[in-house]
Amino acid sequence: MSVRDVKESFARVTTDRKIDVKDVDTVLQSAGAISVDEEKAIRAEADKFAGMMEPGAAAKLREKLGEVGSLRRQAAQINKSVETVAPRLTAEANEKLKLGVATKSFGGTQIPEAVKKAVTEAMAKGALAYDVREMKGDPVYDSSHGEPAMIIDGKFNPYGQDQQAVDSMAFNHTELTPAKIEADMTTPSTWQELNGYSADRKTAQFKTVTGVGNGKITELYDEATWPETFGRGAGGQKYASNFAILADGSVHAVPASRRTAAEPWRILTTASLGRGKQMLFNGHIHMEKGVVTYVGQSGRLGKLEEKGEGKFVDPVEIIKAWGFKTAPGLKVTQE
Repeated sequence: MSVRDVKESFARVTTDRKIDVKDVDTVLQSAGAISVDEEKAIRAEADKFAGMMEPGAAAKLREKLGEVGSLRRQAAQINKSVETVAPRLTAEANEKLKLGVATKSFGGTQIPEAVKKAVTEAMAKGALAYDVREMKGDPVYDSSHGEPAMIIDGKFNPYGQDQQAVDSMAFNHTELTPAKIEADMTTPSTWQELNGYSADRKTAQFKTVTGVGNGKITELYDEATWPETFGRGAGGQKYASNFAILADGSVHAVPASRRTAAEPWRILTTASLGRGKQMLFNGHIHMEKGVVTYVGQSGRLGKLEEKGEGKFVDPVEIIKAWGFKTAPGLKVTQE
């Protein structure tokens, strides 16, 4: 949003000669990321139309604008931390991507030369390795999770979580490889599988199943608590569709439980897969009987590309370099 847009937004909400709480929400939400100039413009327009401002609206505007400065400073502190660790993370990934040298992924799998070549060539053409914890510099008034709130928003993903690589989020558990998928589909094992919910539907219940995995990955979302963080979804689905390619070229997906024992209350997202490492891509993946049928690019990454503010690897090329089976004509879908 620009200063001009701020003024036009105020002009629209004042056509009825009053500004109520909903009008305040409208102005702040339409602003998007609120820059210093836009913040000043909002304050100036609020003073200009002070006579139309209902008491509750005036109080809410003061409260929300009062949060902007501290949030802007918080974003700057996070980004400074990201900047500080970036050289170490880049060097770590470069070591793993050395051609002609046997190296292992963060999950402990030997990285194929074809994967290293695909990543190295993409980076040479300008693809980014990014830290999902990086924030936009300016706060955003966000209403995507219910009551609107002033927040700092992730640059590459709206959920800049700082998960640890433990329990169900250990790198070797979230890592997808053709060999791991094939072994899960052909080697019998025993797991805990979703089997309904408690009477209040707040806790998932499980049954013990012995069999082989179904090689299926699709969307899974559950607000109930999963006490079995390694539990599988219906039919033995081991992973949810949220996925990322880390800086070493390895492919990772969120576990079906979307929970970790350390924070059972937190629903894991694609950003959770960062775990202190840089990413090359994040979005969604679908699989049917071990065949990759869909790859979607996060809308956040797509917008950065549209604005010329970022370029990212082609995930399908990397997936093929790993040797995954793919559906005919598989291409990246912009989400």
